[in-house]
Amino acid sequence: MPVRRVAILVLLLAAALCAGVAQSQSEDPGDTLITFLGQSIDWYRRVQLTGQLSTDPADAIYSSYNRNTSLQAISLLFDFARAQALQIQLDHPQSSAAAETTQSAHNLPQLVASTQEKVKQATADLDTLQQQAASATGKKRQTLDDQIAEQKSELDLAQARLEALQNMSAFASAGTSTGLMGKINELERTVPEVRTVVRSVHPARAELNRGENQANPANGTASATPEDKTAPNSSAAGTSSGAPTAATAPFSPVMTVAPTAAATPAKQPGSGILPLAGELFSLTGKLNSQRAAIAATAEMRSALDRIRAPLTQKVRAVNQRGDDLSAQPQSNDPAVLADRRKQIEALTADFKHLSAILLPLAKASMLLDATSNNLEEWRSESDRSYSTLARGLLLRLGALALAILVVVIASDFWRRAIFRYVAEKRRRNQFLLLRRIVVAAMIILILIFALSTELGSLATFAGFLTAGIAVALQNVILSVAAYFLLIGRYGIRVGDRVQIGDVTGDVVDIGLVRLYLVELDTSGGDPRPTGRIVVFSNSVVFQPSSNFFKQLPGSNFAWRRISLTLAADVDYELAEQRISAAVAGVYQTYKPELDQQHRVLEGSLTIHIASTEPQTRLRLKEAGLEIIILYPVVLTQASKIDDLMTHALLDAIEGEPRLRLVGGSLTNIQPVDATPNKPAIHGAPAAEAEN
Repeated sequence: MPVRRVAILVLLLAAALCAGVAQSQSEDPGDTLITFLGQSIDWYRRVQLTGQLSTDPADAIYSSYNRNTSLQAISLLFDFARAQALQIQLDHPQSSAAAETTQSAHNLPQLVASTQEKVKQATADLDTLQQQAASATGKKRQTLDDQIAEQKSELDLAQARLEALQNMSAFASAGTSTGLMGKINELERTVPEVRTVVRSVHPARAELNRGENQANPANGTASATPEDKTAPNSSAAGTSSGAPTAATAPFSPVMTVAPTAAATPAKQPGSGILPLAGELFSLTGKLNSQRAAIAATAEMRSALDRIRAPLTQKVRAVNQRGDDLSAQPQSNDPAVLADRRKQIEALTADFKHLSAILLPLAKASMLLDATSNNLEEWRSESDRSYSTLARGLLLRLGALALAILVVVIASDFWRRAIFRYVAEKRRRNQFLLLRRIVVAAMIILILIFALSTELGSLATFAGFLTAGIAVALQNVILSVAAYFLLIGRYGIRVGDRVQIGDVTGDVVDIGLVRLYLVELDTSGGDPRPTGRIVVFSNSVVFQPSSNFFKQLPGSNFAWRRISLTLAADVDYELAEQRISAAVAGVYQTYKPELDQQHRVLEGSLTIHIASTEPQTRLRLKEAGLEIIILYPVVLTQASKIDDLMTHALLDAIEGEPRLRLVGGSLTNIQPVDATPNKPAIHGAPAAEAEN
């Protein structure tokens, strides 16, 4: 039984070891390197984004520092990636096809150079033969001519080969390199500003650049590497102007301590609520970007430490091995000395190679620390600004709420005072409407002053707003203006009877923009409600064709007209006497009420009001003598008075045989204000007499 357990444990251990070996073999170091570069590019872009979201001039110092450090760091990481890629190619050979392709791409510059030498040699040989043929004669001249023809053929072949190789080299140098190095080149093209950075190039990078950029297809001469073009001592830098260009200006040494923006004046936010809210919103986005950049920097530092750890262990092992060799006692044996020298030289080569790979990582690590410190300081500064803006916004919102609360409380006291001290319902409604208008205007002004920043912008805003309102709400504005005319001294009030066009009704409500009437039917004599509410816009009083009529203030009477045509031979004095007596008899029954209304009118108006006594007019016509009777009626008793007047006139005519009506019938009783084509005059007296 113990033997079986031991066997099972051995099998499990073997399976775990096999799984670990398979996993280690499945992890491609090239893929790990590309993943690390992708993370580095993402970190670089996150750091650059914080500068794009800057909202304050003081942020320029932090943004510029981050831009420089992150750019130098990503450049050093690409240097490390290329050096590491060369080491991976040495440690992990590629497949035969990929190796042949890569080897061919790296051999193209040497082939171009050797072919150029052959072209130069063939050209020199051709020149020598042509010089010899110029002085030769006879058979020797014929031989030289044949040699010249052959040499020209060789030169043409060499030039054709050179042209083909140059085209291939140009195509390869344009970015067709394959494998791990090609992927690194493609990633570097996504960050084009990296090529403008001046940096120290280790031997592996310099050798690679010479291999990739040696051929120039335009003239076949060797071209300078990007580092040579951007070297600080380049003769092209600053020759055309006093300052170096962006492609040649080197970076300043990077500080490891975050800069301070205390000397830079911060942008003063607006005093209004809207500007403060906008600043707070922008600052929130900037803080989120800074936090994301800080988190990305921390992740980048962790990834860099993981990449750096095995290289650091190798360097420590090399240093330890060197210390061990140095600590060994001196020997007089030449073989031992030679072996020790070989070991030290090998360790020196390994140390140089490892330091060339590890040095960019060490520099990038320092730059990451500096960037992280700068981002933390920048975030602290942004947090302080955010707190200041938030307090200012809360204070302004509190002041706005307090101001509106004071207006509302004052409005409530005003309403109570109106109900307490204003007894008349019409005046009370007017004061209540005035209160609503004043309160609304004050709240709007408070909101405008609280939300705006400057009086100049407020005036501009108010101008555009007023123009827009005047165009879009011109009818509403006209109705509001008409409202104040309607509630004036000679305006209308609830209960008044008015006529607008063909509609007669009693006023039931006067709104700020609309007027409400109870429609009356006047076709049957006494006005009777039809059961409908008629709504008119207040602006109807400004329309010339609206025919707006109303009773004079304090009056409740109207005039009636009756036309009688008597025979031509009738005694007109007798007719006038009998008819006037009949009309006067009926008029005396309601004369006191009309006299009272007349006195009220004379006391309230500054003009003379004609008497309300009935009038009789005589007029000759072809048919006979026309008698026109004008008499007032009280509107609340109009039907009764018209009946009494009709009976009195009929009795007067029937009681005197000498009074004969032409045609044998009376004409209809008509109100005076219904005369056709009479102009509509707002506020005109209803009493009217004909000449």
